[in-house]
Amino acid sequence: MEIRDPIFGPLNVRPAEKRVLDHPLVQRLRRVRQLGFSEATFPGATHTRYLHSVGSMHLAGEAFDAVAPDLEGVPAADLRRARATLRLAALLHDLGHGPMSHTGEGLLPRLGDLPSPPAADNPARRATHEEMTRWLLLNSDLHDVLGEAFADEGVRAEDVALVLGEDGEDVFRFGHRSALGLMRQLIAGEIDVDRMDYLKRDSYFTGVSYGHYEKDWLLSHMGAHPVDGAWCLALDSSAIFAFEDFLLSRYHMFLMVYAHQRTMSYHRLLARFLEGEGRGLSVPADPEGFTACDDEWFLAHLRASGDPSARRVVEGRPLPLAVEAWDEEADTLERLRASLDADLPASCEWVESGIEFSRDFPGGRRSRIGPPLLVRVAHAGSRRTVVPVEVYSDLYVRQARRKRVLRIYCQEDDVAAVEALVATVVDAE
Repeated sequence: MEIRDPIFGPLNVRPAEKRVLDHPLVQRLRRVRQLGFSEATFPGATHTRYLHSVGSMHLAGEAFDAVAPDLEGVPAADLRRARATLRLAALLHDLGHGPMSHTGEGLLPRLGDLPSPPAADNPARRATHEEMTRWLLLNSDLHDVLGEAFADEGVRAEDVALVLGEDGEDVFRFGHRSALGLMRQLIAGEIDVDRMDYLKRDSYFTGVSYGHYEKDWLLSHMGAHPVDGAWCLALDSSAIFAFEDFLLSRYHMFLMVYAHQRTMSYHRLLARFLEGEGRGLSVPADPEGFTACDDEWFLAHLRASGDPSARRVVEGRPLPLAVEAWDEEADTLERLRASLDADLPASCEWVESGIEFSRDFPGGRRSRIGPPLLVRVAHAGSRRTVVPVEVYSDLYVRQARRKRVLRIYCQEDDVAAVEALVATVVDAE
């Protein structure tokens, strides 16, 4: 089968992959917007998680083909199995997203409510979409469909879940070296197929230029390098500037699109609804019920509600932005928050957005949780051959500070008063 993709052109889908694509859980992603309420600002942003997932699968095949020549000694049959598993992991990595994508994360079931729940430190905590994805893979009939469709290649749902972060036996250890960490890097790492797809796709549909980067150059300079019994993702030094541009493209998309002030207003309105009248609203904790819970399911609940926040969402009336402060100004505003709250109108909502250049490196909230991304140095006469990317590139140091945005939203009639009050208090500081 061939899929016509506006970003990458014709994409080939194998018959076994089509069986997975046709599953109701995957088809549900056609009814889940990729960017939630971003279309309120960028009207073209109505593309779906389904299209993103198909594009990610395509890029996973290209990325695997780029690194495979470095996987020396791995039998051809094992390479085919690993490639098929990686493409499926990319296709299914967003399976567990709630309605409206990240906007609906708070609608996912509590871990303790899931039949055969994953191990958790707090059963009352709501599942993340990553946890929900792995649970659906292992506990829905997609598990059997996938196993039957890929029986000839020996790919199981458990193998796909493993690549997506599930604990389990490493079935990608070939001889004395494992490819599991490398495969996980290609799905969720500093330069992965998820990001490579959504940057190009989101920039295309929002009509902005921030997400453009040199995909073909990056892919053609990807490889694998052995470190302590495992392969790690490596990038040729000749592609380092393309890589830095890729990181900056993602950073700028977060600053200008994903954390746009109008989108953040809708997020806060939805949070108010879920804290109030919608407190008990949740998608069902079973695969069949989950399949029916898409964007329209959520919007129908909002339309039926008399909650003021829900009404603003469905009527397209986000809370107006009264004050916006960045970095040092945000620090000042936060310091004055207690004194401001005493006089601010009751309609005011404080919303903070923290935009990190990288989650996985110095200053990031996750630090590094997986194998290192390496740079293969090819300069004539260089004594260094392979180094971690943060050693080779100083971009992480230059962008180490977390970008902070603090905003105050309020009812239309209160905007002028809020602006005046904040200006007076800040000027007196």
